[in-house]
Amino acid sequence: MFKTSSSTHAELILLWNDNDINKSMLYDDFDAVVGGVAPMPLYAKQKKMGAYVQIDDTLTVKGVALFTVNFDRAGYPENGWNVPLSHLVELAGLGPDLGKGPIRLACRSQCPVSWHSTKLWDPVMQGEDSTFAQIQRAIPDACNRLGIRRAKSYTFTETGIPVLTEAALQPSAFAAPLPELEASALEQKIQDLTLQLNTVLTEKEETINLQSYVHQQQLDILQTQNMKLIDQQKSLKNQYDTQQERLEALSGQVISLTGIEDSLRQERSIHQKQLQELQLSLSAAGAQQQQIAKLLENKDQEYQTRISRLKTEHLLSLDKRLEEEASRYLLSLKSLNAEINEKDESINELDKEIEALKHAQAQQQESGADSFLLKLESIGMNFVAFHAGVGNLSVPVSELVSYIQNPTAYVAIKCLVSESHYKQWLHHYENPRCSADIGDGQCCNSRLIRTDSPSRFVAGQSDRCVRHQGADTAIINVLKFN
Repeated sequence: MFKTSSSTHAELILLWNDNDINKSMLYDDFDAVVGGVAPMPLYAKQKKMGAYVQIDDTLTVKGVALFTVNFDRAGYPENGWNVPLSHLVELAGLGPDLGKGPIRLACRSQCPVSWHSTKLWDPVMQGEDSTFAQIQRAIPDACNRLGIRRAKSYTFTETGIPVLTEAALQPSAFAAPLPELEASALEQKIQDLTLQLNTVLTEKEETINLQSYVHQQQLDILQTQNMKLIDQQKSLKNQYDTQQERLEALSGQVISLTGIEDSLRQERSIHQKQLQELQLSLSAAGAQQQQIAKLLENKDQEYQTRISRLKTEHLLSLDKRLEEEASRYLLSLKSLNAEINEKDESINELDKEIEALKHAQAQQQESGADSFLLKLESIGMNFVAFHAGVGNLSVPVSELVSYIQNPTAYVAIKCLVSESHYKQWLHHYENPRCSADIGDGQCCNSRLIRTDSPSRFVAGQSDRCVRHQGADTAIINVLKFN
């Protein structure tokens, strides 16, 4: 009876460097690399194209799976790389004829298991440097280097002595009829063209997806820029409104001064008319000339005195108004400071009472939980909690009671700010809008740029829009002037 070798004589792994094969190894050795037993430092932080090749006992290719693999810094394949290469070849469709009929081929456009297609690649089908031509050229050298030899068919006699068969010594006794060979060649050509078509379609689809992704990214960037321009326009509009209000106030003052000047001009015209009448009467009565001259001089002095008095009164009125406004703001400020100090004292007293209660409660809790926490601390256990401003915060077991008593104060200490400052920043971080009071129990509520770090948050500035920051600055300048 006859015995033949296994249908798969050997399994090889071929790796490409740029456009040529530069590495060949046994599949078992590559499996050890994937399993983390032996790294490949030469390929650290690189993405490589490879081919899993099954050859029969005549060293002819019978199955190929084209795959890609990313290596990490140590030269190991990326975590989660688990492509079943031999299984893909068993399920794969037909590929080109490399000597003994069509091979089994698994590639990106012809993947029997769809979710593994992203880790496969399509071959180059045309030219002397096609993918399969490179594989056929690399097989003899790889087999010679790895010690893989061509197997021969043999028979066993009744005595158990193996004898080479004529089939191993001679060419095939039966040649396929010419029509069958032509039909096989045509079928093989159709399969090759189909594979090329699938490869081209896959490349076009990937190109279209990439262009769509790039266009979407550009659209997102343009939309972001548009939103920034809209915010800038709103900010400029608010500045313009503020300047317009100031301009209207100045215009009112100019109109008031203009009215005063008009009234003075009218009085002067009346005086000039009286002067003319007096001059006419003086020409008629020369004896009264000196009295008229004195009267004109008195009238002119009275006019100059009245003008200077009006100017002085107007300036004094403005100064008085400024002093009253400054005094009112100072009184309000002192009242607020006194109220704040009083509240701070109350808060400090309450904080002390709370701290005392917390300390007593912590002592009670620690007495019951000391043994359990000490066990956790002995095994090096920490607790991790997420808080805005610090991200994932690791809480040692020794500080766990402090954290449980007041998580906000604990996080504020880690951010190098006070608890009240952290709460103000957290309110701004969760809702970045202007909190300036505009009357009737309402706030401005304008959209602001979020301050991501508690230490960079300034109350009264970071939580105010440009318009209300300007108003506060003007008040502070008036107070400094006085």
